[in-house]
Amino acid sequence: MTRSPAWHARIDADGAVGSGFLIADRTVLTCAHVATGDRASVVFPGVPGLGRLPARVVLRGHTWAGGDRDPGDLAVLELDRPPGLAPAAFAPLDAPYASPTPKLVAYGFPYGYDEEGVQSELRATSRQLIRDEWAQLAGWRGYGQETDHGFSGAAVMLEDTGAVAGMVVSHDPVSHTSRMIPARILARHWAPLADLVPTPGYPTEEKRRLRELVARAGFPGSHGFPDPHSSPDSHSSPASHGASGSPALVGALGRLLRAAAGPLGVEPPPGEPGSLWEAVWYLLSEAGRPEPGALPLAELTVRLAGLVGDETLGTELRDWSRAHRARHDPAPVAPHDGSHAAVGIMSHAPRVPYATEYAVRQAAPYTSAPYATAPYEAPHTSAPHATAPSVAVVPGPAVAMPPVSSSPRRWSPILVEIKRSGADRGALLVGVSAYRDGGRRLVGEERLPEREVRAWVLDRIDDAFAEIDTEGRELIAFALPRAWLNKPVDRWTARKGMSTPLGCVAPVVVMDHDRRANKRLQFRLKKMWDVLDRQPGSAVYGVNCAGTARPEWLTVQLQDVAGPVGLTRPPKGPRDRLHTAVLDAPAPIVLWPRTGCTDGAACGGSCRGAAFLNALADQLSVLPPGDLPERIFELRKSAFGHDGPEPHWAADLSFVWEDPRWFPDVPPLTRSPVG
Repeated sequence: MTRSPAWHARIDADGAVGSGFLIADRTVLTCAHVATGDRASVVFPGVPGLGRLPARVVLRGHTWAGGDRDPGDLAVLELDRPPGLAPAAFAPLDAPYASPTPKLVAYGFPYGYDEEGVQSELRATSRQLIRDEWAQLAGWRGYGQETDHGFSGAAVMLEDTGAVAGMVVSHDPVSHTSRMIPARILARHWAPLADLVPTPGYPTEEKRRLRELVARAGFPGSHGFPDPHSSPDSHSSPASHGASGSPALVGALGRLLRAAAGPLGVEPPPGEPGSLWEAVWYLLSEAGRPEPGALPLAELTVRLAGLVGDETLGTELRDWSRAHRARHDPAPVAPHDGSHAAVGIMSHAPRVPYATEYAVRQAAPYTSAPYATAPYEAPHTSAPHATAPSVAVVPGPAVAMPPVSSSPRRWSPILVEIKRSGADRGALLVGVSAYRDGGRRLVGEERLPEREVRAWVLDRIDDAFAEIDTEGRELIAFALPRAWLNKPVDRWTARKGMSTPLGCVAPVVVMDHDRRANKRLQFRLKKMWDVLDRQPGSAVYGVNCAGTARPEWLTVQLQDVAGPVGLTRPPKGPRDRLHTAVLDAPAPIVLWPRTGCTDGAACGGSCRGAAFLNALADQLSVLPPGDLPERIFELRKSAFGHDGPEPHWAADLSFVWEDPRWFPDVPPLTRSPVG
């Protein structure tokens, strides 16, 4: 630069002289210890004809206690009229710490230079902050003009660009060093400054909308927030800030920040954030450029939506999160070629539509009686395993297998997670996420009593449909505690006043929450799906009504079973040994009737449970395992519209279908972006 910018200002307040700088049309920033009263006058030495401009103090840092070594030492002045000057621009946050070390310049008004001012050449000694508030500055050459009295409030700018890196607040005559509040910390103390401080990947309007929402969600301790419709030139009284705060936020900020940042590899700050804005600004300034799968602010705003207690505000926060994610969606992926190696987790290819399969089956002869009437007969077990359960393939119709389709099935998954809360007796932790491009997008998370879970989940599922890829087939998966696996979540009605169950709106599957938390079982499930992907059919392995006296042996047997496991009865309780044995195998696909055989060992093999297994074999055996959610969806629709004298056999069907590749954990960043 060849000349000093005109936005440098001298501040005269109650006999004290300090510095400042114009940041917007009528807004000047200076130190709080410079402007201690309600009024001040501002002079721009670079434009002598302007004269003195009256100004009023509209805001001071809420943590400033009155001294020049207190944190939050900043004040915002509003000029009575605009000076018509271009305001200062802010430098990138890490610019003063670059290599080679850049020369910094401050413009102050020490004794003897209180009219025209004088410049000081400086450098940052380290990117480490003192008390998480100040950066230390030293003289550029070790000598020259020091930033003593009259420099407080001066902009510290990069000499080569004139962009502002921070503000001078104090000087030590013994060490000949100075302190500045970096722009990162200034914006932490005063939220509207975030609109001006560069944060790559976050446009100004997106940041402004976010801080407006955060201001409305303020709570006791949320100081320094402007009116929701304010800009850097329009400020409200600090006394009114945080009036609409939510009690649920008090003491929850640390947990909120860690929940949003931790899974993505962003190291949260030590201790509790001083305000909601501090938590938001920390992610804006420290988490780096937003990228697909690494959007901690989207996570935070969704979680915040569940805490504010205002449904309108909650909806707006979720809308911001959704729009933010949409901005960072990756480019559309080219269509897959259908091969297992090429499609990775997108390897669930429907070999043939069920209508085509049905026509083939009708034209082919059966080798036995139709399974609608033929009872299931368990095979004889050998003597060494006389106490073991009878596990056998239930034969399907003898038809030629259809050719493999070249079009892979692609799911657009929605995950509902329900688990017990350790904090509140009887409460549940409920979350809804959408998966897109292999990454999870949190849609909502809340702690709820059981009576409120259904309505909340269905509302959030509606929101999740705005997040999933429209190119895929929607798939709603419930990850439930084992005590909940028999709950009819597929029968939950989609909306109040409507009778259409969720399972007739989209394919609905159930997953075992205990298995999702077990890395060994997840590994086994992934390996099993490598086998299932290559199978054109789904032979049903039935466990007979008698059950087993040795569940651990059933677990061993099923480890070698690649296909659906059919049970004749529902679990008798959360610790049902038969169901536990099957889930621990782990069997990736398990089906049972919610009302099935109740006779157990006394059953003669011609009960409802055996008929259920026969019907499963008839419907599923010619379909690849990856297509079963779609077929169960069709069966549930048929059962819903069934008008016969007897209930449809699939009317109360529980369907565990777990492919972990469609529901990966949130991938951490390869490195923490916090510098």
